[in-house]
Amino acid sequence: MFISRPLSPRRLPHHVRVFLPSILLVSCASLDPQPDIETAAALASSRTDTATREPWNQPVDTPSTAWNGHDPLHADVALAVAIQNNPHLRLELATIAQRRADFVQAGLLPNPTIGFSIGVAVDGLSGAPALVQGLQTLTWLWTQPDRIAIADATLQSAILTAAEHAVTLAEEVGIAHAAVLAADELHTLETAYRKIATSTLRLIQARLNAGEAAALDVDRAEVDMQSSRTACIKSLRSLEQKKLTLLKAMGWPGHTLRWSAAEPSAAMRPATDSDHALLELAASQHLALASHAAIIEQHIASYALATTKKLPEVQFTFGWQRNFRDRQAVMPGARITIPLFDDGSPAIAKANAQLEMSRLQWIATANQIEYNVRDTASRWRQASAQAVITANNLVPSATSALRRSQSSYAEGVIDLTVLLLAQEQLIAAERTFVLQRLAENTALIQLRRAVGGTFRTLATPLVASQGDDS
Repeated sequence: MFISRPLSPRRLPHHVRVFLPSILLVSCASLDPQPDIETAAALASSRTDTATREPWNQPVDTPSTAWNGHDPLHADVALAVAIQNNPHLRLELATIAQRRADFVQAGLLPNPTIGFSIGVAVDGLSGAPALVQGLQTLTWLWTQPDRIAIADATLQSAILTAAEHAVTLAEEVGIAHAAVLAADELHTLETAYRKIATSTLRLIQARLNAGEAAALDVDRAEVDMQSSRTACIKSLRSLEQKKLTLLKAMGWPGHTLRWSAAEPSAAMRPATDSDHALLELAASQHLALASHAAIIEQHIASYALATTKKLPEVQFTFGWQRNFRDRQAVMPGARITIPLFDDGSPAIAKANAQLEMSRLQWIATANQIEYNVRDTASRWRQASAQAVITANNLVPSATSALRRSQSSYAEGVIDLTVLLLAQEQLIAAERTFVLQRLAENTALIQLRRAVGGTFRTLATPLVASQGDDS
């Protein structure tokens, strides 16, 4: 296993609870989520090679200016539009703002409680007693650091999840764009095949008129031509559907379909396609692993917080009282809830189970990533090798066979069956090549996603905790 596993919850790191750092952390905390969003943007940009900071500062319902809606659409331009206008991605940014508020809330001191009362004599005698009492919980002194740690880990997980969503969106847009290109090529092929079938039908009709062909040959050519018409219609509608899929991912599902997809520049390929190198790359930069690691840290802090339930809950009270004789007194005191019947054991057991679940989820995610890397790499190698053979051997041979068959049929050397078979073999070979290229491009995009979003080795840390920043 190339991806190292987290520690067992039975060996939890020791957390030192210090009050002063918590106070300093509270004084530095801000409700502004923009720095966290910029952190997520930096993580996403380094993996998608697309700027995310500026688009995320624009309203999601304002069409992106990265594309005018008519020029040939490149994959990177489609992703730039999606980064701004995809609403599901913006939901993750709203979650970051929510977690930032939770983090600030965790660092705030509990509000004191103040009560007062005034007595009124009803027996006609003089004097008016009064009572003022304040109550302040002290339990937060030893629980606040763990609450802050929980909120901090949750915030880091939200940042990483938002960046991971951007990487997933890049995969979705890339695959959809490749599908549009393939559908366009297939429609071009079907249109060309229809022209060939129509020309063949006319040739046979001419030969029939000259008494050199049978009516049965015309019928067979007619069937072939009509089949090409239905295939052409299917390819056209398939192209429209692929465009709609891409527009949906971009956040423009209502946009016109009067545009074309542009061929991408040379696709980024891994420096080496060895499984070992790809797995090491995924282990060092995959955001899903880092996000689940943050969740483990959250549950470690939750476990530490649960252990404080074994301690008494303390409340400090301070009061002032005046009686009927106008005698005054101050009354400091305390209220202590003793964990006699509920010693916190169920809460500790639950927190420990949740920690174990998060650790197992991390392992399951790591296993899935290892499988995805090796599986997509294998499918990429397969499609790449097949596309090379088809392009260099199969398509040229089928083209040559059709050309020879057309000449031979015109000369009366072969019958119609051979000509139609040659036509079918050529269109089948060209279809196969387009689908193999699509499979190759799709697998390469999925492989890039599987290793973390980029084939480059990133030296920057994934994310820093708020405690480190303070």
